[in-house]
Amino acid sequence: MSGRTRKVESQLKEIVGEEVDALSDPRINGIVTVTGVRVSPDLQHATVFYSVLSGENEEDARTGLQSAAGRIQAAVSSQMRIKRTPRLDFEPDPAVEHATRIEAVLREVKHSAGPDDR
Repeated sequence: MSGRTRKVESQLKEIVGEEVDALSDPRINGIVTVTGVRVSPDLQHATVFYSVLSGENEEDARTGLQSAAGRIQAAVSSQMRIKRTPRLDFEPDPAVEHATRIEAVLREVKHSAGPDDR
């Protein structure tokens, strides 16, 4: 990955994170955190990874982010000095889901261990 790509990803993460925090949509407000951004090599597309607070409706958050994509895209366009603004796609962060599954397995192992095994 080039230094240019890393710089664009870093800028996108900051701008999109600020915009998401400023949204007043109750499906998003206070429950969504931008965790990372991956930009295609041609800088035409960007996948924005996000996490949702535990116990909140992830599908509502995704719908809210997609409905706000135009506003977020406009903010990115106005704040970045780049020839073409990458098209934003929002995806739940797979690392968060993976960590949650590992945590559940560890709890199960701990719970199933007998008193002599602890």
